[in-house]
Amino acid sequence: MIYVTGDTHGDYEAMFERKLSKLKKGDKLIITGDFGFIWDNSKEEIKNLAKLGKKKFDILFVEGTHENFDRIKDFNEVDLYCAKGYKIDHNIYCLKRGEVYFIEHKTLLALGGGYNDYLSAEENEKAMPTDDQLKTTVDNIQKEGRRVDIIITHEAPASVKRLIDKNASINDLNIFLDTVQHNTIYKKWFFGSLHVDRMVSENLISVWQEVYKIDF
Repeated sequence: MIYVTGDTHGDYEAMFERKLSKLKKGDKLIITGDFGFIWDNSKEEIKNLAKLGKKKFDILFVEGTHENFDRIKDFNEVDLYCAKGYKIDHNIYCLKRGEVYFIEHKTLLALGGGYNDYLSAEENEKAMPTDDQLKTTVDNIQKEGRRVDIIITHEAPASVKRLIDKNASINDLNIFLDTVQHNTIYKKWFFGSLHVDRMVSENLISVWQEVYKIDF
């Protein structure tokens, strides 16, 4: 089965306060950005990654805005679910921006990254998807006939972001995701940047600490 949860920010204890005990061997847990366990290569980080590597389920994540993007790119790029990803450990992978994965007979579009008002211009340049990555996203959506089963992003479409928080700042990625929303048929879309658990609609879900099972 595929499960989805929100940002973990490198906090092992808080991560496993969530309802993860139901996950079994072969299951996939997808994290909607700010994984945070790849940061400074400290002893604590190495210990936590080793503990995650012993889990019976796979851990897949898209990038958020609080990541060490340079370190993530140092990991090997591998074939992953009919696309490409970065292999962190035998059961931990970073999903590349704009790729469409084929997982458990479902197509899944991944587009991590985002904009954070607290980051420097240089940091935001790394955090935001590039023009090439956005083009890859569009090209891959077109290849799928503008239909995917699951969309996983860190940021939300602009209209959805303002629905949740009317004072939220809107960036270029939010506007791009609005276009994706209006031109793509999908069954479930999960995003995590707003740090709130809320069913915007039956198929648009802001995820934070809940663990959602994809059972269609």
